[in-house]
Parts: sequence; structure tokens; C-alpha cells
Amino acid sequence: MTTLTTPSIGQSSSLLSPCRVPGIADEVRCGTFTVHENRADRASRPIPLKVIVLPSRNAKPRPDPLILVSPGGPGTTNSESLIGRGWNSWMRDDRDVVIVDLRGTSGPSRLDCDFADPRAPDAAFLGPLFPPEGIARCKAALEKKADLRFYTTPVIVEDLEDVRRALGYDRVNLWGVSWGTRVEYLWLKMHPEHLRSVILEGSAPVSFLNPLPHARNAQRAIDSLFAECARQPQCRASFPNVRNELDSVMARLKRKPAMVRVAGKTDGEPTSVPLTWQTFAEGLRLMTYNVPRVQRVPLLVHRAALGDYDDFVSAAIESNRGIRGAIRFGFLLAITCTEDIPRIDPRTIDHETAGTYLGDSHVREQMAVAPATPNPLHRPAFYATAFYASSFLLGAILFFGVPAAYVRMGFDSTESYVLFAVIINLHHFIVDGFIWRNRPKAKTPAPTARHDEIPAIAL
Repeated sequence: MTTLTTPSIGQSSSLLSPCRVPGIADEVRCGTFTVHENRADRASRPIPLKVIVLPSRNAKPRPDPLILVSPGGPGTTNSESLIGRGWNSWMRDDRDVVIVDLRGTSGPSRLDCDFADPRAPDAAFLGPLFPPEGIARCKAALEKKADLRFYTTPVIVEDLEDVRRALGYDRVNLWGVSWGTRVEYLWLKMHPEHLRSVILEGSAPVSFLNPLPHARNAQRAIDSLFAECARQPQCRASFPNVRNELDSVMARLKRKPAMVRVAGKTDGEPTSVPLTWQTFAEGLRLMTYNVPRVQRVPLLVHRAALGDYDDFVSAAIESNRGIRGAIRFGFLLAITCTEDIPRIDPRTIDHETAGTYLGDSHVREQMAVAPATPNPLHRPAFYATAFYASSFLLGAILFFGVPAAYVRMGFDSTESYVLFAVIINLHHFIVDGFIWRNRPKAKTPAPTARHDEIPAIAL
């Protein structure tokens, strides 16, 4: 029996109307809010954002709802991945739950890549996560329908602010995971007056340079899993040497890829494909994202160590198929190629990935296909050189050009250089004195802002 509730501010908005969504028997409220691709140009392409409000269990819900920002990625479609989480959890106990599909993740603005099609045959999921040819093809296709410059975290924050305002909420609460927490950090920086509370799971602030930390985090995850296995008598007895077995599998695959049989490209007939150490490591990393799959990892590693890769390959294909189906890869690359990869110093990669089973393979693979990475010349040294070269050129023009002009006016060369020196020093005396007189009073220095407190516009 459904409890009758008093419609909240958001539920009563003209933006919403009663609707049904998959997996929920009760009626919820849905609508569409339109933003412009270029927020500064109202003539730019309109982007419809799907909005879903899950009503509170409380007959009189509190006025500040919980907005489910994103479960991570970046690139997940919220209306596909968050309905069950919002409906079945504590989140609706006292408040409505608001779910908004971010620009680029659903509808006509969906930034999908064809290499990420989850319906592809099994062989497609044992290759690179970011195949260069597929990325180039995807970028060319997406640029025909979208301006990828406008799919960034600060722009998304402004979209969500517009939705909040349209629904009539004064203050809201936020929940996000992984990249979703970056949206929350920037929302806190850009519009703190409208936020009551923020829930951060798997914090990924601006200082998190995706995907540089993946290797270290993946190693911590597998270390924790093996440590837990060692604590459980049955697991310890079954897999007493699982750490060494993983090392042996990686060493073997680095010497020579294993050939495995999977469903082929078109007719589903079995075909042989190479299982490289990079593919094995990436498959293992993605398995550790999912609790049911991670519980099988010790068994899969043990069998692989014995030379039987079939079960591992089947689990890796299932995991890879799931992640590619859940993430809009065009969106992921639009974000990371703009906000993260240009800030990764290649000289830090070896240090950040040393001693991990994933190594540098993932970060270098993703960096290799990043179209937005700035020209390597555009580094601090480049700008410093350009500044001093320009200053030297300007100084030479002044030092030789101004006295020459005085000579043309009738002064001899000595008088010209003396007059030039007098004017330069008089200028400094007047200007520096003015600056000194109007200097601000000394204040206690403010603490230096942390890297994760960079204003949104800095991205």
C-alpha cells in the first residue's frame, strides 16, 4: 500500500509530471529540463536533461532534497544506474531524491563510442580499453553533432544549479561517488549558499589526476583482498600462495601472451586471440570494482597460475562488457582530456605506478589518445623564455631607438643617451613612488590554497 504524501516543492514543479520508471511499481515524477550546449550562447544546440524525482517515504518530506550527482565514471547515465539505489535505500526516509541525467550521458546528446558497444562479440573485450583507432573514429563522429569543449565539470555544475532553481529548491543535499565527488567539490566552491550537506564516497577532488592513481589504487585493492583471504581459514587453505601466483602469471604473460579461445567477431564461432599482461591486468582491475566478482579473484588467479585462463577470460569479458555498457566513453574522454591528462607530468608516471601489477599501461594508453593534451612546448620554461626574449627585444628597441630619435631632433649622441637615462629614471621615481604611497596595508598572509581548492574556472 502506497502512503499518500504531501507533494514537496520539487514534486509540485510544472517541470514534472507523473510517470513510471523500470523497476519501480509506484508512480514517481519525471520531466525534461533544457540547457544550451554553449551556456553563453542561447542559440547553441539545446540539450534535454532527464529529471526524475523519487518521492520521500515521509508524508511530510523535508524541503531540502538529496540530489544523486553521479556514481562515478565519469560517463555513467544516472537514470540507468541510480534509480534502484535511490528508491530502495535510506535516502528517501525524510527527503525526496532527485536524479538528473548529465549532459552528454543520455538522449540525443549521448556521447557514446562504437568501440564500447556492449553488444559486440567477446573478442572485442580482450583488447585495449582505449584503442587508438576507435578513439579517433569516435572523436570524428562526435564532433559532427557536439562541441566537445562544453562537456566539462564546471559546466555540469551550472546545469545542475539551473535544475535546482527550476524545481524551486532553495538548499539541497548532494551525494556522489568517485568523479561525482569532483562535481560536489566544485559545486561547493561555485554555489555554497545553496548546499546544506555533501556526501562524498571515494573522494576524487581536483587534485586527483585521472587516471594516474589507478595503478596504485588497484594494487591497494588487490593487497586488501589477498590480506582478507589470508584472514579467512577456508580461503587461506585453498589459496595459500595467491600473491605469488599472481606474480607468476604476470611474469609469464610479460614473456609471452597466452592464446585463448573466445567468440569471434561476426558469427560467434570460437577464435584465438592473445591475452597480454596489460589485458589481464586491466581485467583484474575492473573485477575489483564489483563485490560478487572480486570474491572469485583468488580462484581465478589460482587457475590462471596453473595455465587455465578460461574462467578468468570469461569473467574479464563480462566485467569489461559491463563497464563499457555503463560508461559513455566520449563523455569520459571529454572530461579527462580537458581536466586531468594535461596536468599529468609524464616524469611522475614511473614513480606513481612502480611496484603495481597494472604498471604504467593504463595511464600511458589513455594519455596516448588524449586529443586535448597541450603542446609540450607550452610549459613554464616556454613561457619564461618567451617573456625574457620579448623583454630583451623591447629593451633593445628602447635603448637604441629612443636616443636615435633624439639625435634626429638635433641632440648629439652623448646628450641623447643622457636625456634617455634621465627620462627613464624620472619615470621610475614617479611611478614607483605612486605605487609605494598607495600600497595596501600589511596583512597576515592567508594560508596557501590547497590544490583541491582551485576555483572551478581554473579548469
